[in-house]
Amino acid sequence: MAKRRSSATNPALPGEAAMLGIQPQRRSTPRIPTRRAAWLTVQSPRPHEHVSLVKDISPRGVYFYSDFVPVVGDHLDFVIEYLRSGDRVRLHFKGAVVRVEQPVPGSAPGIAVSFRAQS
Repeated sequence: MAKRRSSATNPALPGEAAMLGIQPQRRSTPRIPTRRAAWLTVQSPRPHEHVSLVKDISPRGVYFYSDFVPVVGDHLDFVIEYLRSGDRVRLHFKGAVVRVEQPVPGSAPGIAVSFRAQS
């Protein structure tokens, strides 16, 4: 005899809730999910460039994956470029690294950057 499944759904676990987008938003500004390429210039003793994939963006910051591991506090100059109606749009940003996550060894690190005013 087959087991009967309950018709009630189990509540999502915290990680599942975040991934499914059903967890209440706790941020001061909403993030906009996106998948855009970005070109980064890291300002260190010798500037160097990296390519990244933007996960989400808001008026206050951006979260992306890339092939380098910056240090919290590093300053980055970067460009997010995408096509819109056949036109190429380039957005230039500057910001400071506020968080670096690498959940699985060998995976691309997730980098959170807070935008700063241009001076």
